[in-house]
Amino acid sequence: MAGNNYTSTAAASLGGTAGSAGLVQKAYDKLIEFALRTQPLIRSVADKRPVALTNPGSTVTFQLYNDINRVTGTLTETADVDASALATPKSIPVTLNEYGNAVIVTRALNLFSLADVDPAVANIIAYNMADSVDELAQAALDGGTNVIYGGDATSQSAISQAATADTLSAANIRRAVAKLRANNAVARKGSMYWAGIHPEVSHDLRSETGGAAWRDPHNYQEASNIWAGEIGSFEGAYFVESPRLKVTGDGATIGSTKSVTGITIASNIAGGYTATVAATAHGFSVGDFVVIAASSGVTGLNATWQITSVATDSFTFLTSLSGTVTGASITAQKKTKVYRTFIAGQQALAEAVAEEPHVVIGPVTDKLMRHRPMGWYGVLGFSRFREESLYRIETASSIG
Repeated sequence: MAGNNYTSTAAASLGGTAGSAGLVQKAYDKLIEFALRTQPLIRSVADKRPVALTNPGSTVTFQLYNDINRVTGTLTETADVDASALATPKSIPVTLNEYGNAVIVTRALNLFSLADVDPAVANIIAYNMADSVDELAQAALDGGTNVIYGGDATSQSAISQAATADTLSAANIRRAVAKLRANNAVARKGSMYWAGIHPEVSHDLRSETGGAAWRDPHNYQEASNIWAGEIGSFEGAYFVESPRLKVTGDGATIGSTKSVTGITIASNIAGGYTATVAATAHGFSVGDFVVIAASSGVTGLNATWQITSVATDSFTFLTSLSGTVTGASITAQKKTKVYRTFIAGQQALAEAVAEEPHVVIGPVTDKLMRHRPMGWYGVLGFSRFREESLYRIETASSIG
């Protein structure tokens, strides 16, 4: 009889084991790897912190003096000068809030697990803390008022992946740096400003051709940077490349509209809802943003969602909706991803901390002492301190 009857661990009659006594078992590697992660980096931009607080408080107010107007007229020898009034200092409030997260490690998990659970949980909690705080810092940066749009776009909704001119260009970098210098923004490293850039945006910057683009000076002077895929410093900014840089589906719609035959929404263990939409040959990919539009009396569905999985005739996305949504006229259309590139000088971002985020081992309080909590906690806040020291460039990406 063909087959590995004595050694196959897939034998259903043996419950997934092999041999009459189940002597051959499936093996598992006890070293469990962590998910791929990005290095937190946005918080490092926050270089303005309180120096001498008057008292603890839920809001920390920073202040900036205003200079008086310059004087270019001559003095009269026998006349006194009029005194100039000092303007009220500008106030920048930073609201502090509590942040934290926690998990429960049970006694049963520790007893039954094939790997050591506690070190892994501590690692996951520590990363969640750094990851969450970094996103808080980025949210403050993303609200800046100084914005440059790619190509000829004048708003987020006008940025289109279909227009190659809407991708990041060397001219965008030159303009942001020139604006910062014109604003008297202090550089962060030597004479250069900090630049945070997404890898898919970096691709477009490094692909640009022409004498004033990134590639030509590297072709003739620093070709090794091309082989290594480095950006380094360019046009007065030094670049930090990271997928942490914010991406949203706020751009223009692209491609054709797809008819949707129905949406079924079920509970999701992450606390949201997963909706599977039937739409034949939709052509969407994981990570795409789609706008779901509804009519014929269907309400609560008009919004942009990011796709988490796809099949030939369906795609799945996370949504805050619940229940089943049906209608005669429901459509889906792809939205252009809008990428943020930040160019910052000193004191662009301020942070105030009442309690530095840290890992917390909670007390065991259940009656049988089986549940051990582990989490992180912190009290802090972020706010832009000098708007003139920050520029945000919003673009599409040709490979987004």
